[in-house]
Amino acid sequence: MEPQRFFVSVGTFATISLAMMIPAWGQTFSSGSTGADGALDLTSGSQTVQVPPSGIFNYTTVNIPAGQTLSFINNLTNTPVIMLAQGNVNIAGAVDLSTSGSTPGPGGFYGGDPNTPGWGPGGGQAEQSGTWMGPLSLFPNIGGGGGGGHYGAGCNSSGSTWGPSIEGGGGGGALTIASSGAIAISGTISATGGTNYAQTCFWEFHGTTGATGALRLVANLINVSGSVSASAFRMEAPTGSNSFTGSGTSPVIATINPQIVPTNPPSLQIVSVGGYTVPPNSGSSFSTIDLLLPNQLPDPIAVVVQATNVPPGSPVTINFSNSSSATFSPANLTGTTASSTATLYVSSLNRGSVVYLYVFTTFDASQVSKNINPFDPAAVSNIEVASVLGGRTRYRFLQRDGTEVSPSNLPFDLRLVYGL
Repeated sequence: MEPQRFFVSVGTFATISLAMMIPAWGQTFSSGSTGADGALDLTSGSQTVQVPPSGIFNYTTVNIPAGQTLSFINNLTNTPVIMLAQGNVNIAGAVDLSTSGSTPGPGGFYGGDPNTPGWGPGGGQAEQSGTWMGPLSLFPNIGGGGGGGHYGAGCNSSGSTWGPSIEGGGGGGALTIASSGAIAISGTISATGGTNYAQTCFWEFHGTTGATGALRLVANLINVSGSVSASAFRMEAPTGSNSFTGSGTSPVIATINPQIVPTNPPSLQIVSVGGYTVPPNSGSSFSTIDLLLPNQLPDPIAVVVQATNVPPGSPVTINFSNSSSATFSPANLTGTTASSTATLYVSSLNRGSVVYLYVFTTFDASQVSKNINPFDPAAVSNIEVASVLGGRTRYRFLQRDGTEVSPSNLPFDLRLVYGL
């Protein structure tokens, strides 16, 4: 006779904060490229490359000859593009992060549906074009806001019109190029936003436009004699090693900020229950069971939690759904900020039906964020991260009295790091 089993579905919640790093400036720069993607050489023709899930390419060298174009296919999370190179980067041809229609370039934001605002920071209100609203440091980099959608009445019997209902244009992409050697651009780099068009009555109507994106160059030597189209353009090299004689967007000339790849946002996840590893796709659907545990599994049941970018010592607790009699012993995270763990021991779980588990960790936001004003009652005191395993992490930002702060009212750097 088969042993009885009880079911556990797991998810995670965390209340944490943001570490805003202060850059250490220097004159000798290494891009950090591993070279794993080899040399990018478009001598034999133009290429459209798929942006990897991280958004990061690790090249040895980059060569885009005149007459050739490099363009991109967005990844599922539409991250900006970061091109790291161990050697020199030569762009005599074109790099295209522009877009048409409502779909953005990599790192940009979608245009709004008809009569709705565009997406992202700087998304235009209905019937208004998007703007670019990123940090002037371009760290982290960000694309253009989407244009607001247009609502129209169409044609009437006399042939006059208010225009059709169409989506707003998508924002242009964002690109960071970092080289341990030199960057030379004699060609073009473009990140213009898109505009939707529609035909109605006897004429063509165009909707709002997505904002142009951004370009950041970092190397030991930079020479730009070509054309750049971006809302923000930044060139970082040692003093005296920056040269711009090109056209289009004028750059901000600066010394090197060695921070290229943004720190991963904090996360918290359940990695095992009762000694059974949680599958990587758990939490992707509440209609499926993540773990089937033997009914004979003795109490207490160990629930192992792993955190990244959360200060060690933070207390971890657990909640249960559909198991009111369950109890647990709290624990603190041990390890480092980069990687820490905690083990909670649970007793009296409901063994006759599905049980949902959620873990939490909480600490004061001022521990890690330089943007917290302790005397401002409206300041963010705690940041809650809610992450169902296998799903996208969600956040809530709380004042000291527990009032939630809308993401649109947060400091911009907070919104960027948390992808809002």
